[in-house]
Amino acid sequence: MKILLLNDGYPPRYESSVGTITANLAAEYRRLGHEVAVITSHGPDVSGKILHEGDVVSLPVDYRSSLRHFKALKQSQVSNMLEGEMARIRPDIVHAHNLHQYLTYDALRIARAHTERVFITMHDVMSFNYGRLMTRRYLASEGKDVHTTAWDHIRQSGLQWNPIRNHRIRKTLEANATKVVAVSHALKKALDAHALPRTCVVHNGIDVASWEATEKETDAFRKEHKLEGKKIILFGGRLSRDKGSAPLLHALTQVKKAVPNVLLLVIGNPKTWGGLVQEAGAKDAASSALCIDWLSKEKMCATYGACDLVTTPSLCLDTFNLMNAEAMANRKPVVGTCFGGTPEVVENGITGFICNPLKVEEYANLLITLLLDDALARKMGEAGRARVERLFTVEVQAQKYLELYQQ
Repeated sequence: MKILLLNDGYPPRYESSVGTITANLAAEYRRLGHEVAVITSHGPDVSGKILHEGDVVSLPVDYRSSLRHFKALKQSQVSNMLEGEMARIRPDIVHAHNLHQYLTYDALRIARAHTERVFITMHDVMSFNYGRLMTRRYLASEGKDVHTTAWDHIRQSGLQWNPIRNHRIRKTLEANATKVVAVSHALKKALDAHALPRTCVVHNGIDVASWEATEKETDAFRKEHKLEGKKIILFGGRLSRDKGSAPLLHALTQVKKAVPNVLLLVIGNPKTWGGLVQEAGAKDAASSALCIDWLSKEKMCATYGACDLVTTPSLCLDTFNLMNAEAMANRKPVVGTCFGGTPEVVENGITGFICNPLKVEEYANLLITLLLDDALARKMGEAGRARVERLFTVEVQAQKYLELYQQ
């Protein structure tokens, strides 16, 4: 089959979790003998022309970010470029990932003119929401109430709110998408609640072997950052309030009493982290934290190898969170959130623990349990490795998509 993948950004020019997922799928499809092409985008700082780089086509797209909720629906110039490239590529399958910033939802209409098999994977809630889903109703119901209202959208977007956006997205999907794929059942529930059509679930996968760190790399990382003798909790990603920084810092205050040598290792922007510490009013806990700016994948592997456990305490519908799978690939237990897709990845009591991070005492006790019980942490880490190899590899993910394409 000739498979065309679409994503707003693509590595190595633009690194992101969804870009990496798309690139991994492209590589796996090629390994299985399929012909693959990719259409992505770039900004004016790169070039004002269409770039053809092997099997990757990059379209020049530029507009004011404040117009995103309007421009994400359709841009005539982008549509014309997509039409020309799809006519040239002549795909059997078009599979879109993130379109909601540059390539636009109109890409699906154009794709449908070239093939009847058009798919889109939703990696977040932007098809019906204007930011992360973390309403008071959602948090109070521990993730059960996924409905959002126009008022929720206005509060998130302010003057950027587009009253017809969600309706237009829904109609575009109804007319053109063969299947709308969610990366977790938690996300599918939210898509269904907002009447998006023909949904199904395919979990994300990772290249498991590529996430393993050697003992030498791990030891070097520990030495470089003076981590010897520390019990390390790893936390990272795009740092923000909705990733659970406040309950984590408050839990850390309690953890320090039971585990004096604990260190919270934070991967992300140090300036952003400093603001989150101040916002949480947790300067005492922050003395037991070390924030390191973004790392290469090689260094990140060593970071996983150096830690004792990983925590993902998101306070939003965090649809999958690849850190869960990456931690399990490195045989590390995870203390994860009850919100979003994490409970589908981390098996509670087997590969780690699931909790509501807002229940700080319970959250802290679970962290303490794993930090003090090395045998349990190892057992859960090994179970996590077996689980990720069975369910969350790029090979499993690609096979499920190929089966979907052929239905």
